[in-house]
Amino acid sequence: MTENALQLIEHRNVSYDAAVIFIHGFGGDPGLGTWGHFPDYLKKNRALTNWDIYSLGYATKLRIDLVGIWDANPDIPKLACYLHTCCTNPPLDRYKSLALVAHSMGGLVVQRALADYDNLSSVISHVFLFGTPSGGLKKAFLFRMLNRQVRDMVRNGTFIRDLRKHWGEKFGEQSGKTLPFRFWALAGDRDEFVPADSSLLPFKKDFPQANIAVVPGNHLTMIKPDSENHLSIQVLCKGLQGKAGISGPWTGAAVAVEFHDFRKAIELFEPHQDELDSDALVQLALALESVGRSKDAISLLEQHKYSCTDAMGVLAGRLKRRWLVERKAADALRARELYSEAYRIAETAGDHEQAFYHGINIAFMDLADGSHRTEAKAKAANIAIRVMLHCKQAKPEKWRYATEAEALLMQADSLAALKHYRAFIKESPTPREIESTYMQAKKIADLMGFKKVPGQLDKLFLGIEEP
Repeated sequence: MTENALQLIEHRNVSYDAAVIFIHGFGGDPGLGTWGHFPDYLKKNRALTNWDIYSLGYATKLRIDLVGIWDANPDIPKLACYLHTCCTNPPLDRYKSLALVAHSMGGLVVQRALADYDNLSSVISHVFLFGTPSGGLKKAFLFRMLNRQVRDMVRNGTFIRDLRKHWGEKFGEQSGKTLPFRFWALAGDRDEFVPADSSLLPFKKDFPQANIAVVPGNHLTMIKPDSENHLSIQVLCKGLQGKAGISGPWTGAAVAVEFHDFRKAIELFEPHQDELDSDALVQLALALESVGRSKDAISLLEQHKYSCTDAMGVLAGRLKRRWLVERKAADALRARELYSEAYRIAETAGDHEQAFYHGINIAFMDLADGSHRTEAKAKAANIAIRVMLHCKQAKPEKWRYATEAEALLMQADSLAALKHYRAFIKESPTPREIESTYMQAKKIADLMGFKKVPGQLDKLFLGIEEP
């Protein structure tokens, strides 16, 4: 690298809403020297076509950098400021979501920037740290006076102690905080330069949302994959996709952007949750659940469940989802009670949109909870017929189409149901809306005993079939 090696390499810049940024470590560079063909494998991955890809370079040399005499290498706090500057200025400032992929010391730069700059956390959706000495390096102590960047990596040194303290205060569970981005700490199985107790251990106790993983390779080869099947590639691709489908409207980039919309809703509404109207209350509850705070969402809705039928339905939905995972009978009973009461209120008021929403969920609960399958199908089908009547009196929009599709599945008309699911997708629902509709459709198809329908739903919702 050149003496002033501040550069941004564009691997793909097609003006998408989300971007991946590679950040090298000590003595590295933004190109082949550090990352090999890692960015190229991402470009070839069909599921990541909606992510732009960059590599960020900065000044770092292996040579002696006598502290107080030369100023060849900026220290890590200065590099953190540089990273923040790059992310908040063109071309990166136009992105709604950024994923940071860092190696070695680059991960310390990322952590320091996130600790120092609150507005950076608001745009970062993913952080991947490969072989980062988050707990410091014992070996660095011997060379601490020769290089600023080495000095900052000393185990138990001032920089590392401050970094761990600030991260715990800002993102740690003991401080009542959660990580505002999806996070991975990864170690190489043969990495003798940065041991696992430095790269992984700092995140195992106070950061329960952190993903801890080990991938093949030493400190250098762990980020130079020799094929698209290398585990480092697989972890990164899977992490970026999240619950995203293969292509179409449900993409990892869209999920990442939506994730930050939820974060913004939480920041805006949570401090004033006792003063919210019903729409904001529902929005906050959905946002809390979508970032992994299901207990907080349920607690919030329990306090305000009778403020509107929509809030009652959202609370019932959270309990229903928990029941499907944990199978606690009390959750199923409470969810059905809430749906039934909200349905009665909506039907009495002539609110057909709310009536079909609650009605189809009553049908689903009966179908999913029935100990006698034939009887359960009959009960669900009878309610589905009533739901269809409400749908016909409501305006045509995405939730009407999705509800009609579910009601048709319950009446064993799969061809008509698939037609209505296609109409739902054409209305451009959000990733969360697609996920919830897709999961419920698959569950209904399974409960109804369909053989071919689950595969047809996969093709439709995962973008293999053109809607």
